[in-house]
Amino acid sequence: MHDSRAVMRSLPLVASILGRRYGIQVQIGGTEAYTDGKTIHLPSLPVEDNNLLPLVRGYLDHEAGHVRETDFDVLREATLTPLEMHIWNIIEDWRIENKLASIFPGCRQNFDWLITHLFGSATPDVSATGDASCILNWMLLTVRCWDVPALSTERDTIASMVDAGFPGVRQRIAPLLNKVRTDCDATADAIRHARIIVQALRKQVAHSSPSANTQRKTTKKTIVREPSDGPAAVEEGSGHYTPERIRAMESLLEANEDTLPKTMGAVLAEALQQAHGTSWSTAVAVEQPRLAYPLDADAIAQARAASMALKTRLHGLVQSAVVTRCATGRRGRLDPSRLHRLSVSDGRLFRQRGERHGINTAAHILLDSSGSMSGCMTLASTACHATASALAACGVNVGLTAFPGHYLTAQANWASVSPLIRHGQRVHPKVNVTSGGGTPLAESLWWTMQTMLPLPESRKLILIITDGDPDSGVQAEEALVGAARAGFEVYGIGIISTAILSLLPGNSLVISSMGELAPAMFTLLQKAMLRCA
Repeated sequence: MHDSRAVMRSLPLVASILGRRYGIQVQIGGTEAYTDGKTIHLPSLPVEDNNLLPLVRGYLDHEAGHVRETDFDVLREATLTPLEMHIWNIIEDWRIENKLASIFPGCRQNFDWLITHLFGSATPDVSATGDASCILNWMLLTVRCWDVPALSTERDTIASMVDAGFPGVRQRIAPLLNKVRTDCDATADAIRHARIIVQALRKQVAHSSPSANTQRKTTKKTIVREPSDGPAAVEEGSGHYTPERIRAMESLLEANEDTLPKTMGAVLAEALQQAHGTSWSTAVAVEQPRLAYPLDADAIAQARAASMALKTRLHGLVQSAVVTRCATGRRGRLDPSRLHRLSVSDGRLFRQRGERHGINTAAHILLDSSGSMSGCMTLASTACHATASALAACGVNVGLTAFPGHYLTAQANWASVSPLIRHGQRVHPKVNVTSGGGTPLAESLWWTMQTMLPLPESRKLILIITDGDPDSGVQAEEALVGAARAGFEVYGIGIISTAILSLLPGNSLVISSMGELAPAMFTLLQKAMLRCA
């Protein structure tokens, strides 16, 4: 079995993997859990709460089903009433979960646990027979019992409440729900069934009103039983509803979203949001633009000179790392010293030079662009450009990102980054960024790891350049633990500040001036390159 705490400590990477698996985007940060139809948003969550993992996984699976399978355009055009929307949610949740489980069978176990956890532990108040919301709860449990029969006891208890308070309702609705099970392949189908069910409820109110009951002839009644759906149903039309019950049904039909029971997604989101802020939490930076200008002619010239020197030195390291000792074989260049082997019919007369296919490395430079970097951003940007150019010339897949991005982000409580050079993109000189904001190192590291995780290179290096303490040292340390666990190699350069030394002992240096930045970069890169030899 997996270590729940270890998984929670690497939640950003787990969420990123799941997101790619499902073909969706997952963001972690802020205080809310929600889905906008394209992206699933998780709040920053405490890593030490092991009980959150199944909720997180269930929420991701559930919302991923909506992002992949729900046609939100069709839903918007339908302009459903709040009650129709609620019943649609009951049906659509079941439909999309089964769709996702048919593609990713592992989701079925997550859904079954989640359904049991959410709906199998509450004890219904059987005295509340006058509350028409029990009809919705019965619908919900009926649908959920299709996949989790263990909920049948809870379903039958609610069914008794419906029969006692609103006779005849289940007889109208049960056949309609059974049609959902066999005829609901798309969002539009779920909408159609929801509307039919609401119309049936309206007919039941009209059928059970005192005036309708007075006009109805007294005839022998037929008992309709549902052998697979709990207790025997009461007789349809057996007496009229009291005025209080009529008002309860009418209130249900005209209810607004706030007075209806919470949907499964809302219950999950609320549980995750309540967990936010209980202790220090994990979050991932979001991309936000930051003003970036091309380096001027002098800076480009300096960068080229530094890049050439750095490239020359790195090239030697790369060569020593990728070229192996010569070997003797049956093809290659003839080795005269091996000709004597002909006398024993040994055809291994040729010399072959063994080579690895490149260093197979991706590197990402994280450049601190906080307010304290004001006055030295051009020099730092120039050094980063020179390093990126040198690495790219040596066959390294390089990326460069400033952190934070636009620090006046529209998403409150979200840290940000601003990608300057993306992996696979040609190195360019538009990397001279402005400064401002804090130092969200932890969130930026998680974003970088998410970005690099799908890259094909087997070695992944991260080089941090910063002039101060991170906004949260504890979160930064946790991010570095996650990086080591995932196989990333992280190096750091502190500009005057020694904070980086405690975060990355043995893999970091401190410089006292910007002129020392390029040599310090080479020193660390040399250490990294020699590890692949």
